Amino acid sequence: MASIGRDTTISWLGHGTFHITTPEGKNLLIDSWVETNPACPDGWKQRVRNEGLDAIFITHGHFDHIADLLSLATLTDAKIVCMFDLVSWLTAQGVGEERIVGFNKGGTVEVAGVRATMTKAEHSSTYNDNGTLVSLGEAVGYVLRMSNGFTIYHTGDTAVTYDMLIVGDLYQPDLTILPIGDHFTMDPRQAAYALKLIRSKYAIPGHFGTFPLLKGTPDQLRQHAQDFGVHTEVIALAPGESVA
Repeated sequence: MASIGRDTTISWLGHGTFHITTPEGKNLLIDSWVETNPACPDGWKQRVRNEGLDAIFITHGHFDHIADLLSLATLTDAKIVCMFDLVSWLTAQGVGEERIVGFNKGGTVEVAGVRATMTKAEHSSTYNDNGTLVSLGEAVGYVLRMSNGFTIYHTGDTAVTYDMLIVGDLYQPDLTILPIGDHFTMDPRQAAYALKLIRSKYAIPGHFGTFPLLKGTPDQLRQHAQDFGVHTEVIALAPGESVA
Protein backbone atom coordinates (compact mmCIF):
# COMPACT_ATOMS: atom_id res chain seq x y z
CA MET A 1 0.00 0.00 0.00
CA ALA A 2 1.21 3.51 -0.81
CA SER A 3 2.62 5.79 1.85
CA ILE A 4 1.56 9.37 1.28
CA GLY A 5 4.01 10.81 3.80
CA ARG A 6 2.36 14.16 4.49
CA ASP A 7 1.66 13.84 8.24
CA THR A 8 -2.02 13.22 7.50
CA THR A 9 -3.85 9.93 8.14
CA ILE A 10 -6.93 9.01 6.10
CA SER A 11 -9.12 6.14 7.30
CA TRP A 12 -12.15 4.62 5.62
CA LEU A 13 -14.89 3.77 8.11
CA GLY A 14 -17.01 2.09 5.44
CA HIS A 15 -19.50 3.37 2.87
CA GLY A 16 -19.09 7.15 2.48
CA THR A 17 -17.59 7.89 5.90
CA PHE A 18 -13.93 8.92 6.20
CA HIS A 19 -11.84 9.93 9.21
CA ILE A 20 -8.88 12.26 8.79
CA THR A 21 -6.19 13.06 11.36
CA THR A 22 -4.48 16.34 10.46
CA PRO A 23 -0.78 17.19 10.90
CA GLU A 24 -1.73 18.89 14.20
CA GLY A 25 -3.58 15.79 15.42
CA LYS A 26 -7.10 17.15 14.88
CA ASN A 27 -9.77 14.55 14.18
CA LEU A 28 -12.12 15.21 11.25
CA LEU A 29 -15.06 13.08 10.11
CA ILE A 30 -16.53 13.33 6.63
CA ASP A 31 -20.16 12.20 6.80
CA SER A 32 -21.43 10.82 10.05
CA TRP A 33 -22.59 7.24 9.56
CA VAL A 34 -20.70 5.31 12.22
CA GLU A 35 -22.79 3.54 14.87
CA THR A 36 -25.43 2.19 12.48
CA ASN A 37 -23.08 1.76 9.51
CA PRO A 38 -22.93 -2.00 8.79
CA ALA A 39 -19.48 -1.63 7.23
CA CYS A 40 -17.90 0.32 10.10
CA PRO A 41 -15.73 -1.88 12.37
CA ASP A 42 -16.64 -1.88 16.07
CA GLY A 43 -13.17 -0.67 16.99
CA TRP A 44 -13.71 2.51 15.03
CA LYS A 45 -17.10 3.10 16.60
CA GLN A 46 -15.42 2.96 20.01
CA ARG A 47 -12.50 5.09 18.86
CA VAL A 48 -14.69 7.90 17.57
CA ARG A 49 -16.58 7.95 20.88
CA ASN A 50 -13.41 7.88 23.01
CA GLU A 51 -11.11 10.19 21.05
CA GLY A 52 -13.76 12.68 20.05
CA LEU A 53 -13.96 14.82 16.94
CA ASP A 54 -12.90 18.37 16.17
CA ALA A 55 -15.05 18.75 13.06
CA ILE A 56 -17.73 16.86 11.15
CA PHE A 57 -18.11 17.69 7.45
CA ILE A 58 -21.50 16.91 5.90
CA THR A 59 -21.75 16.42 2.13
CA HIS A 60 -25.54 15.99 1.99
CA GLY A 61 -28.60 14.93 3.96
CA HIS A 62 -29.23 11.29 3.04
CA PHE A 63 -29.53 8.90 6.00
CA ASP A 64 -26.36 7.01 5.05
CA HIS A 65 -24.39 10.22 5.53
CA ILE A 66 -26.02 11.88 8.56
CA ALA A 67 -27.69 9.05 10.49
CA ASP A 68 -25.37 9.53 13.48
CA LEU A 69 -24.85 13.26 13.15
CA LEU A 70 -27.04 14.30 16.08
CA SER A 71 -25.67 11.63 18.44
CA LEU A 72 -22.08 12.51 17.55
CA ALA A 73 -22.89 16.19 18.02
CA THR A 74 -24.00 15.29 21.55
CA LEU A 75 -21.02 13.03 22.30
CA THR A 76 -18.36 15.39 20.97
CA ASP A 77 -17.62 19.11 20.78
CA ALA A 78 -17.13 18.95 17.02
CA LYS A 79 -17.87 21.86 14.77
CA ILE A 80 -20.51 20.86 12.20
CA VAL A 81 -19.46 22.01 8.73
CA CYS A 82 -22.24 21.97 6.16
CA MET A 83 -24.28 23.60 3.42
CA PHE A 84 -25.95 26.72 4.84
CA ASP A 85 -29.42 25.26 4.24
CA LEU A 86 -28.84 22.65 6.97
CA VAL A 87 -28.29 25.26 9.70
CA SER A 88 -31.95 25.86 10.58
CA TRP A 89 -32.69 22.12 10.58
CA LEU A 90 -29.73 21.41 12.86
CA THR A 91 -30.67 24.16 15.32
CA ALA A 92 -34.24 22.81 15.37
CA GLN A 93 -32.74 19.45 16.39
CA GLY A 94 -30.98 21.10 19.34
CA VAL A 95 -27.49 21.70 17.93
CA GLY A 96 -26.13 25.02 19.16
CA GLU A 97 -25.77 27.54 16.36
CA GLU A 98 -22.32 28.52 17.65
CA ARG A 99 -21.10 25.02 16.72
CA ILE A 100 -22.38 25.11 13.13
CA VAL A 101 -20.28 26.40 10.25
CA GLY A 102 -22.81 26.89 7.48
CA PHE A 103 -21.60 28.21 4.14
CA ASN A 104 -22.10 27.60 0.43
CA LYS A 105 -20.45 26.43 -2.78
CA GLY A 106 -17.37 28.44 -3.67
CA GLY A 107 -16.91 29.65 -0.09
CA THR A 108 -13.91 28.87 2.11
CA VAL A 109 -13.80 28.56 5.89
CA GLU A 110 -11.10 27.57 8.36
CA VAL A 111 -12.02 24.82 10.80
CA ALA A 112 -9.67 22.84 13.07
CA GLY A 113 -6.68 24.33 11.27
CA VAL A 114 -7.94 23.21 7.85
CA ARG A 115 -8.98 25.53 5.03
CA ALA A 116 -12.13 24.00 3.56
CA THR A 117 -13.67 25.08 0.26
CA MET A 118 -17.15 23.84 -0.65
CA THR A 119 -17.48 22.45 -4.18
CA LYS A 120 -20.29 21.39 -6.45
CA ALA A 121 -21.64 17.81 -6.47
CA GLU A 122 -24.39 16.37 -8.66
CA HIS A 123 -26.68 14.49 -6.28
CA SER A 124 -29.82 15.00 -4.18
CA SER A 125 -30.07 15.87 -0.48
CA THR A 126 -33.20 14.89 1.44
CA TYR A 127 -33.94 13.39 4.83
CA ASN A 128 -36.89 11.27 5.96
CA ASP A 129 -37.94 13.00 9.17
CA ASN A 130 -40.59 10.75 10.76
CA GLY A 131 -42.24 10.09 7.42
CA THR A 132 -41.85 13.59 6.04
CA LEU A 133 -39.28 14.09 3.29
CA VAL A 134 -37.29 17.20 4.21
CA SER A 135 -35.05 19.06 1.76
CA LEU A 136 -31.60 19.69 3.23
CA GLY A 137 -30.16 22.00 0.61
CA GLU A 138 -27.87 20.64 -2.09
CA ALA A 139 -25.19 17.98 -2.17
CA VAL A 140 -21.60 19.25 -2.06
CA GLY A 141 -17.97 18.20 -1.91
CA TYR A 142 -14.99 19.74 -0.11
CA VAL A 143 -11.41 20.69 -0.88
CA LEU A 144 -9.49 20.37 2.41
CA ARG A 145 -6.09 22.08 2.61
CA MET A 146 -3.91 21.05 5.53
CA SER A 147 -1.50 23.48 7.20
CA ASN A 148 1.44 21.83 5.41
CA GLY A 149 -0.17 22.26 1.99
CA PHE A 150 -1.41 18.68 1.61
CA THR A 151 -4.74 18.95 -0.21
CA ILE A 152 -7.61 16.44 -0.25
CA TYR A 153 -10.61 16.70 -2.58
CA HIS A 154 -13.64 14.78 -1.32
CA THR A 155 -16.10 14.86 -4.22
CA GLY A 156 -19.13 13.89 -2.12
CA ASP A 157 -21.74 11.63 -3.65
CA THR A 158 -21.85 12.69 -7.29
CA ALA A 159 -21.87 11.89 -10.96
CA VAL A 160 -18.83 12.94 -12.93
CA THR A 161 -18.98 16.64 -13.86
CA TYR A 162 -16.73 18.92 -15.86
CA ASP A 163 -16.45 21.12 -12.75
CA MET A 164 -13.88 18.60 -11.53
CA LEU A 165 -11.48 19.99 -14.13
CA ILE A 166 -11.84 23.40 -12.46
CA VAL A 167 -11.13 21.88 -9.03
CA GLY A 168 -8.00 20.24 -10.45
CA ASP A 169 -6.85 23.50 -12.01
CA LEU A 170 -7.55 25.68 -8.97
CA TYR A 171 -6.44 23.47 -6.09
CA GLN A 172 -4.25 20.72 -7.61
CA PRO A 173 -5.34 18.17 -4.97
CA ASP A 174 -2.82 15.56 -3.90
CA LEU A 175 -5.53 13.04 -3.03
CA THR A 176 -9.08 12.52 -4.27
CA ILE A 177 -11.73 10.62 -2.31
CA LEU A 178 -14.61 9.63 -4.59
CA PRO A 179 -17.52 7.18 -4.86
CA ILE A 180 -17.41 4.24 -7.26
CA GLY A 181 -20.39 2.08 -6.27
CA ASP A 182 -22.79 2.95 -9.13
CA HIS A 183 -26.62 3.14 -8.87
CA PHE A 184 -26.66 6.18 -6.56
CA THR A 185 -23.28 7.68 -7.61
CA MET A 186 -20.56 7.36 -10.22
CA ASP A 187 -19.61 3.91 -11.38
CA PRO A 188 -15.91 2.99 -11.75
CA ARG A 189 -15.74 4.16 -15.38
CA GLN A 190 -17.19 7.58 -14.57
CA ALA A 191 -14.93 7.80 -11.51
CA ALA A 192 -11.89 7.02 -13.66
CA TYR A 193 -12.86 9.83 -16.01
CA ALA A 194 -13.28 12.09 -12.97
CA LEU A 195 -9.68 11.30 -12.01
CA LYS A 196 -8.63 12.21 -15.55
CA LEU A 197 -10.14 15.65 -14.97
CA ILE A 198 -8.84 16.11 -11.39
CA ARG A 199 -5.28 14.79 -11.99
CA SER A 200 -4.47 14.01 -8.35
CA LYS A 201 -1.51 11.78 -7.52
CA TYR A 202 -3.59 9.49 -5.28
CA ALA A 203 -7.22 8.40 -5.06
CA ILE A 204 -9.18 6.49 -2.44
CA PRO A 205 -12.51 5.00 -3.58
CA GLY A 206 -15.53 4.80 -1.29
CA HIS A 207 -19.31 4.31 -1.34
CA PHE A 208 -19.09 0.75 -2.66
CA GLY A 209 -19.72 -2.75 -1.33
CA THR A 210 -21.99 -1.76 1.56
CA PHE A 211 -25.10 -3.10 -0.17
CA PRO A 212 -25.50 -5.44 -3.19
CA LEU A 213 -26.58 -2.50 -5.37
CA LEU A 214 -23.17 -0.83 -4.97
CA LYS A 215 -21.27 -3.12 -7.32
CA GLY A 216 -18.27 -1.02 -8.36
CA THR A 217 -14.81 -2.20 -7.27
CA PRO A 218 -11.35 -0.62 -6.96
CA ASP A 219 -9.96 -3.05 -9.54
CA GLN A 220 -12.54 -1.83 -12.05
CA LEU A 221 -11.53 1.75 -11.24
CA ARG A 222 -7.88 0.90 -11.89
CA GLN A 223 -8.71 -0.78 -15.20
CA HIS A 224 -10.79 2.13 -16.48
CA ALA A 225 -8.14 4.60 -15.30
CA GLN A 226 -5.60 2.69 -17.36
CA ASP A 227 -7.96 2.77 -20.36
CA PHE A 228 -8.19 6.57 -20.04
CA GLY A 229 -4.44 6.98 -19.61
CA VAL A 230 -4.82 8.17 -16.02
CA HIS A 231 -1.73 7.78 -13.82
CA THR A 232 -3.43 8.36 -10.44
CA GLU A 233 -2.48 5.71 -7.90
CA VAL A 234 -5.64 4.06 -6.53
CA ILE A 235 -5.34 3.21 -2.83
CA ALA A 236 -7.96 0.59 -2.01
CA LEU A 237 -8.74 0.52 1.70
CA ALA A 238 -10.89 -2.04 3.48
CA PRO A 239 -13.31 -0.59 6.06
CA GLY A 240 -11.24 0.33 9.11
CA GLU A 241 -7.93 0.61 7.23
CA SER A 242 -5.81 3.76 7.07
CA VAL A 243 -3.13 5.28 4.91
CA ALA A 244 -0.69 7.98 5.99
